[in-house]
Amino acid sequence: MAEILRDIDAETELQNVLNRGDRVWVIGDVHGHADALENLIAELDPNPGDRIVLIGDLIDRGPDSRMVIRIAKERAGTFVVRGNHEDWALNGIEGHGTHTWEASEDWLMAGGKQCLDSYRNADGELNTEEWRSDLKWMTAMPHCLILDDWVLVHAGLEPGIPLDEQKPRQLMWIRDDFHSSTIPVDPRRAVVFGHSITHVILGEEVGEISTSKANLEDGRPLWFGIETGACDSKSGWLTAMDLGSGELVQAKGDGEIRRPQPAFKQMSHSQT
Repeated sequence: MAEILRDIDAETELQNVLNRGDRVWVIGDVHGHADALENLIAELDPNPGDRIVLIGDLIDRGPDSRMVIRIAKERAGTFVVRGNHEDWALNGIEGHGTHTWEASEDWLMAGGKQCLDSYRNADGELNTEEWRSDLKWMTAMPHCLILDDWVLVHAGLEPGIPLDEQKPRQLMWIRDDFHSSTIPVDPRRAVVFGHSITHVILGEEVGEISTSKANLEDGRPLWFGIETGACDSKSGWLTAMDLGSGELVQAKGDGEIRRPQPAFKQMSHSQT
């Protein structure tokens, strides 16, 4: 059975950022909407000490997956978590080399076609070398990032299973069992996840984040769902949440910006 891939260096750096009082912004599913991501980062206006975490599903559905990957790979201070759409694309790899990659029909139908189109030139030819390089980069994407007070993951955690025994597929695909659970996998850590569009799956109003009804001992919800539907025609909002303060910032591809009420009350140093 496959084991969870983590990035301990990234986890250490992100925790150090929080410890020194700088910001860690976690951003929901971009799904190829590079304009929304660029607008959101511009509005965040990160300081050199701040960091950004993209929580999976960087690719597919939207018009410019290639540019989203460029930002994720090349922008300093940017970290990623693997989503089910990255994993879906990686399913096309046979054996151990990206040179044998072949698109699966289900991935293409789920937004993979739009992803590949963003790697094509004006004549419709796929930039195979760049795509293979980006696939290789995706193979190193961790399934989660675990900090002192947080778990950053694409879809959620399997209830009743310790953190170190979780399985990659659940972290990238789980929905109902995780959403309905009232007992935390880890009582010290709240979970921030994407994957499930809040107004489609979690019963929220369009563009609103979702939080669990149950709380941790420190008063924070067990989980925060921040997939507000950048790729959804009724929404278009891409959401960032600051792990230190609960501040929320949202952007659309057309440049519209808004700042909802914070997701939680800022924790004191005694709580962190």
